[in-house]
Amino acid sequence: MANSYLLKRADFIFRNENDWEKILSNSIKKKPADLINELISSELKGRGGAGFPTGLKWKLAAEAKSDVKYIICNADEGEPGTFKDREILSKVPYKVLTAMAVCGFITGAKKGYIYLRGEYKFLEEELKKAIDEFEYYCKEIKLDFKIEIFMGSGAYICGEETA
Repeated sequence: MANSYLLKRADFIFRNENDWEKILSNSIKKKPADLINELISSELKGRGGAGFPTGLKWKLAAEAKSDVKYIICNADEGEPGTFKDREILSKVPYKVLTAMAVCGFITGAKKGYIYLRGEYKFLEEELKKAIDEFEYYCKEIKLDFKIEIFMGSGAYICGEETA
């Protein structure tokens, strides 16, 4: 998707794939409510097919009363004929990890899971290396957020926010 000619350059959230450290450190200097307002203003929509507004989803998650919250990245690729999750996680994993951590910061979640389709086992080792480096950086900037990979075999419900 990052190289798609269907999107205008201005539509990209992460314009440079090496910006993740700067984006993360700048994000946690802001108030979660301000970040939510930026997301709402951006009109960013999810990739799950329904086009649900990301800012509204994160706002509702932030307002939800719970002692423990989790951020889930559904990389099950349940939609027929698409390989977007595989492409994104294999080419720009730090963008996904950064988005998960910023979402965690906004919503109060300290733990994230990447639900990875069983057929994408070949991505697991490199993704774990990226997670290790990412978590090391989170520790440096004093952001308490951990990410774990959960290998699956095709249960779409694993990506729903109420799962």
